Amino acid sequence: MMNIDAIIDALTNKVDCAELYIEEEESTDVEILNDKVNTAKQENIKGVGIRVIKDNRQGFAYTTNLDRIDVTANQAIMNATLNAPDENISMVENNHEYKKVNGLYDKKLEDFQLRDAIEFSNNLIDLVKERKCNPTSGGIGVAKGTVTIVNSNGVNVSESTTSCASSIEVNVADGAVVSSAYYFDAGHEYNVDSQMLVDKATTLALNSRGAQATTTRDSEVILDCNAARSLLSTFFSALNSENKQRGRSCFKDKLNEKVASENFTLIDDGTIPGALCSSICDDEAMPSEKTVLIEDGILKSFIYDIYHANKEEEDVKSTANAVRSGYTSVPSIGFSNLKLEFSDLNTVSDITNGIMVDNVMGAHTANPITGDFSVEARNAFEIKNGEVTTPIKKAMLSGNIFDIMKESSAASNKTRQLGSCIIPPIYVKSLRVIGSI
Repeated sequence: MMNIDAIIDALTNKVDCAELYIEEEESTDVEILNDKVNTAKQENIKGVGIRVIKDNRQGFAYTTNLDRIDVTANQAIMNATLNAPDENISMVENNHEYKKVNGLYDKKLEDFQLRDAIEFSNNLIDLVKERKCNPTSGGIGVAKGTVTIVNSNGVNVSESTTSCASSIEVNVADGAVVSSAYYFDAGHEYNVDSQMLVDKATTLALNSRGAQATTTRDSEVILDCNAARSLLSTFFSALNSENKQRGRSCFKDKLNEKVASENFTLIDDGTIPGALCSSICDDEAMPSEKTVLIEDGILKSFIYDIYHANKEEEDVKSTANAVRSGYTSVPSIGFSNLKLEFSDLNTVSDITNGIMVDNVMGAHTANPITGDFSVEARNAFEIKNGEVTTPIKKAMLSGNIFDIMKESSAASNKTRQLGSCIIPPIYVKSLRVIGSI
């Protein structure tokens, strides 16, 4: 058993500040390939990341060998000597109150076995075949774990969570080609509805058959949740304080100015019960909080970790937005739960001539500074006289994400959580639609 206090005490004698990030996880994963279970595995991971600050220099090292903690600690100290000093580097002080967030742990997942995952995946395959479609990939992943953060400033916080995620991708014959679609669900509880997953994916694939070419024009567009989340990644990146400080955000000089539609509010909130990215604290032990980033279209804040808050010329504090990829990394900036709220609603029934897009390809090629993009629409449909009608063959969408958000509204009152985003389908007043020849 690792003596955390003894490790911290030993490090305190050698450095100015020290931190242990301890991660324990048990996971079960099953993957589907075509119409069979392809892989099934269980993993147990326990790792420790050690971060130190000495003479304003940060050092880091990690290990899964708990018998070599002293070696790893010395490596972190040595690594610090190789880095340039930076007065903005610091760690959390022990003067915070931590409040538990409910809905992040499901006891039912404690007894989840590999055979349960295999049975679930085989059921997905059978349900897809019942719908006369072909499964191509998918599966289920379940995990339970505990993260503990301890530092020499007196911080000692720990949290256990569970997660469950499942997906299915399908295709169906469509003349000489195939029509395909994908759907997934994820949460902290074991409440994945396999029938719902299959119905969503197969219905979309079946409805996408017989696609027709569309005309090139400027059009009203409804971006379903997946498409909206993909395109908005560029917009969200402009709210990252690191991008602001590096001059890579078009919002860098627009605090308290209008940057989006007055009916739009964007909140980062790590305290939402049951939400995917909720937690008792961020990944450097700042208590999770709610931060209004945009209110009624007005830019109110950027997201910060401790380091970038210290770098800021203005008097700001961390917004509890430090994230890590696990014990193998140091903190960086990232969102918790990004909740998009619109006071206006424009649904399919309001559109005479437009298109609906389920997903897009190529959103990563958008210009992060200007917001210009050109993407391929996937599983897109014409909207005629308030109804979704003909599936669209190949089409491209082009526009500017910052301009879009100045005129957008929700297309439904229902939201989905996709990664960090809690997002509704989004109505866009005008996008360039480029039809295929």
